[in-house]
Amino acid sequence: MGFFEKLKEQFNFKEAYNNIKAEQQAINDGRAGRFEYLGGHPDLVAGEIIVWKGEKNTLVLQQNTGNSYKYKIHVTQIEWDEQGERSLGKAAVGAIVGGVLTGGIGAIAGAAIGGRKKDNSLAIVRYKDGDIEREIYFRADAKKYQELVRLL
Repeated sequence: MGFFEKLKEQFNFKEAYNNIKAEQQAINDGRAGRFEYLGGHPDLVAGEIIVWKGEKNTLVLQQNTGNSYKYKIHVTQIEWDEQGERSLGKAAVGAIVGGVLTGGIGAIAGAAIGGRKKDNSLAIVRYKDGDIEREIYFRADAKKYQELVRLL
């Protein structure tokens, strides 16, 4: 690798590092947030993304940390779909293990801990893409939903 290739590589690293620092500062300041993106946008892949506060009723979506390419969307509606599920199998196993280890009170505690509710709630964001109205989905408990709403 020649001198110029090394210099170029170092410059790209410094630029990516500075982008990551700026992103983290924006998250700390409440101008952006990290969210689990599930799907819906034609150019994004499911996974963690950064959502930036945009102008009025807009959000800016960034696929990867340090990536300079961002997708701006004009939000028309946002809603929260609360969902959850309990695992009866895990509750039964927790009750058996708790009962064997500590007796009757352990069975109750084991069932409660083993059958905890898993939060599968979604934030659904509707946005205009030209003449087409689209939806994108984020995994969001109540706290993450409020964080997303504050970015609007």
